[in-house]
Amino acid sequence: MASSDRKLIVVSGFGPFVGHETVNASWEAVKLLPEILTHNGVEYDLEKRLVSVEYAAVDEAVEEIWKRQPDLVIHVGVSAMAKCVYVEKLAYNHKFIRGDNSGQKLPNGSSELTNNGHANVLRTELDVDKIVAAVNERCDQCVAPIKAPHKDSPKPLGATKASKNVGNFLCGYIYLKSLDMDKRRSLFVHVPPINTPFSSEKTAEIVFAIVEQCVQQVAACDS
Repeated sequence: MASSDRKLIVVSGFGPFVGHETVNASWEAVKLLPEILTHNGVEYDLEKRLVSVEYAAVDEAVEEIWKRQPDLVIHVGVSAMAKCVYVEKLAYNHKFIRGDNSGQKLPNGSSELTNNGHANVLRTELDVDKIVAAVNERCDQCVAPIKAPHKDSPKPLGATKASKNVGNFLCGYIYLKSLDMDKRRSLFVHVPPINTPFSSEKTAEIVFAIVEQCVQQVAACDS
């Protein structure tokens, strides 16, 4: 099938920033994703985009991505607090007061959104809990050991976990901007730093499983 006949999925990752100066685990995983995905006989181009950790770069990327009318957009970022892959349910529109790589920050810490004005919070309409359950079942060997609450023995944490804490830096900002464009086709995923516990290859496998689950949901809604 010619590329022009395929549907489009865009997955973005971020470049280096303070605390992750050498590599950003998000982009290291994203760039390992396959180029094409097939679901129910329909082919999708999976385009990978590197985004600089700057508000202006996010604005430019989001505008360019959505002009192309993608079927699905998934943004990926790194979180030092993540113990597995976190699938984010929502983004807040406040407290964007941390300077980006160029030293810029948002006036008043919030954004005037194209479609939702000064909405305080936007939520994805993808079923995050369903995505997490399906991916954890499929990637049942991808577990991150953590200490059980009252015992020293390790308690396994699944490959993914639902989250409501995308943060108030560029991860939260890019998610907010895409949710403003289309809540039915937008998702954000936080990955842990490389090898804590997953290699880039294993993280890419988990992210791709998330992409597949999202495609199933979007295709079902469109049918």
